[in-house]
Amino acid sequence: MACRVLARHRMIDLWGHASLRIPQSDLVLVTPRFSRNCLPRSVRASDLIVTDLEGKIVEGAGPLPIQLSADLALYRKNRDANACLFASPAIAMAAAIARHELRPLTHMESMIAFGLAFWESRELAQAPGPGEQLAAILERATAVHQPGIGAWTPGRDIISALMAMYHLEYLAQANLVASTLPIENVCDRNDSEKLWKQFSGHHHYAEFFRSLDPGPLAHPAGESAGRGALGSDDSGAIKRAVSLSCKALWERDTLVAFLEHISHRLPGEDRFIISAAGNFGEIGPADMCVLDNKAGWIDGPRPPGFKWFHAQIMEERPDVRAIVHTHDLYGRMYALSRQELTPIFRTGLDIATRPLPTYPRCDLVVDADVRRKTMDALRDGPIVHEACHGTDFVASTLERALVDAIQREMFLAMDHAARRFGTPQAMPTDIERLKAAEPSAEDWWWFYTGEIGAPRRSVAGL
Repeated sequence: MACRVLARHRMIDLWGHASLRIPQSDLVLVTPRFSRNCLPRSVRASDLIVTDLEGKIVEGAGPLPIQLSADLALYRKNRDANACLFASPAIAMAAAIARHELRPLTHMESMIAFGLAFWESRELAQAPGPGEQLAAILERATAVHQPGIGAWTPGRDIISALMAMYHLEYLAQANLVASTLPIENVCDRNDSEKLWKQFSGHHHYAEFFRSLDPGPLAHPAGESAGRGALGSDDSGAIKRAVSLSCKALWERDTLVAFLEHISHRLPGEDRFIISAAGNFGEIGPADMCVLDNKAGWIDGPRPPGFKWFHAQIMEERPDVRAIVHTHDLYGRMYALSRQELTPIFRTGLDIATRPLPTYPRCDLVVDADVRRKTMDALRDGPIVHEACHGTDFVASTLERALVDAIQREMFLAMDHAARRFGTPQAMPTDIERLKAAEPSAEDWWWFYTGEIGAPRRSVAGL
């Protein structure tokens, strides 16, 4: 339930996990490492794994969360600690990236502010040593920021850990609003502690979170969850996968969602599809135009004018199988500003911090000379930007192109939010460790397509 509630609020992704000590035992119940096979929105009780306090599996099967060592160390150290969540609440993470100290501005959430801590380490809590270090901080904190990676909330039970994560994000949102206001008063710590004593328990929250739980949602892949996005080189499967990718971009607010396009090669030579102009939230397999590599119209609905550039990419870049063209809000503005970026956030880290090759004039990239200059900017890379227009992400797989498009926009949105709190600071965590632990593009593809049509709510609607 905790994971599904966090997923509904987009506060957990493939890096996240939940664990709790099974009462009156030295056993721990934990979610598996999330992947295409088990998503936070689709997780069920039967997916959970039981380990001992050293992390040895005694019931269930599957890979354990990447940073479970911290939870286990906490349970070994403190018998009163019975649950732990690791998640990625966006505004709280932005505040941590700027090292902004959250102020106790709102009543129920104020207690979080008085016990916030940071874990500034080059390590991930993958091994006992770093796990012990993090657990020592968790033991005395209300929540712990792991800058650019996520946030931890310990609790005496899973509801209190979930409540702390929920309060952390709401408090960060309140602080974001206050960042441009002359706030003169905050909650006094004694008043905050008195308030919590008066509240005396949180059965109200247990009822509230149960009301937010949509239940385990059907996996978007059905029985084929363990396979890649396309499943096969069948043209119908490719069209279905491109349709899902369009909808995933819509769900993630990655684009305006009209007059943007996804293209993909078809089996055999000299054929590809491009999505027709339309609402990305409604595009289906029937909305795919079939073209040759000279942009000749073969079948399907009328193709968009942007077909010329995608056809030229397909013709000149045989390594490219998929292209995602977006009218990205943050991507376009950051390209105009040429804002220098630092490695602040694990999501989209590689694609966002690369040099951005750009065609420098606003154009629809239809004329041959403009296409040539844009192709020369792209060269053999994964990304090219058309000033004031949009961005093209090219890759050998649809999964990689889609994930790059979504995650680059997420990285830039996080950078922008962090700048509203202060100055973004680079992650202390070693980047090579992050790359080694990062889920595959295929796993992320299923994560994002799993959001299509799912219940969605932000903590405060911001």
